[in-house]
Amino acid sequence: MLKHLNIDEMIAIVAPWVDETKRKSVFLAIPEIAPLHGKVLKAYEAVITLPQTKATPTALASILEEETVVDARHDHLARAISLSLDARAELYLAGHPPDFARAARARDISRKLFPTGLAIVNASLLAESGNTARVARLIRDEEPWMCEFLGEIPAGAPPHTLRDVVDAWIATGARLAELETARTELLAKEAAKPEGMLSPQAARSLWLRVVSQVLSNLELSEAPAEYIEAIRRPVMRASERAERRYAGENGGADDEAPIDT
Repeated sequence: MLKHLNIDEMIAIVAPWVDETKRKSVFLAIPEIAPLHGKVLKAYEAVITLPQTKATPTALASILEEETVVDARHDHLARAISLSLDARAELYLAGHPPDFARAARARDISRKLFPTGLAIVNASLLAESGNTARVARLIRDEEPWMCEFLGEIPAGAPPHTLRDVVDAWIATGARLAELETARTELLAKEAAKPEGMLSPQAARSLWLRVVSQVLSNLELSEAPAEYIEAIRRPVMRASERAERRYAGENGGADDEAPIDT
């Protein structure tokens, strides 16, 4: 569960390993991990510069999380619209007498909203947002009769008509475009960082690789047990707390206890 540690915990774990007054001498006294001390120092310097927060995710993580939610909503709405138009066409054809004209209109709208069928739900986020922007222009400017037709088709609980559902679908596409723009800008800022400065994701990845290697090497060590536990115990305690947080359980007072440094 090391990947679920927050920055404060990551710093607190390795700080004693590089601090002359704490466990640096113990770390260097264990032959199996002593050669890793240079990498530990590099990982420590990488994470010490990151924002130290326990609750607020990085801006990029927040964007990716919202994109996942909005993309799922987009896909569900797209399927609902497509299936509703198909069902409506069948109902028109099942009438007494069949309403061939309105069935044809329902089919026509479906083809124009989904030129490639429901393949759009598997497209990129920018493709999805581009399609809904096209749909917005289509029904509002180019063929406004569609709005009236869609407004006559009930959709059960709110949204009340298929027009409302289409409007909600268009809104998800607009939000996806906003999120993708924000994500691109953040990635551009990361790429523009001075040479040698790691991004938050790279810093966390480096820390994780180094600490995992330390733990792995400790498994092979024949150093005194108290030396091994002095290095290993804080890592395992932090990992256990992270596991409880991840599982959504209440770990009691120990969850708030400081890392053993």
